[in-house]
Amino acid sequence: MTQKDNGFMCGFLSEGTRFEGSLQFSNKMRIDGDFSGDIESTDQLIIGENATVDGSISVGRLVVMGKVSGEVTQCRHLQIEEGGQVLADIRVGVLDIKPGAIFDGKCVMIADT
Repeated sequence: MTQKDNGFMCGFLSEGTRFEGSLQFSNKMRIDGDFSGDIESTDQLIIGENATVDGSISVGRLVVMGKVSGEVTQCRHLQIEEGGQVLADIRVGVLDIKPGAIFDGKCVMIADT
């Protein structure tokens, strides 16, 4: 079952901010700073151009314009934009890698849930 995008951003970690811990959210979340830890949601996570995320990610949709390392344990749709880097093992339903993006890791394709 997919959710309708209501355009609502529930949270934002701005550039110059560093956070360590566990993050759970609904709707959309954007990270432009540095995050280390676990992230869990059934909704969308956006990793901005200057952001770095290191940890375990389980989300419905992931858009990467910055750098992700660690692991993506569950994701229905992963989109790596030009300049984005995913240096992690991933489990995804749909993988979209744009020209100029970097993916270095193992990929397991899963059924869309």
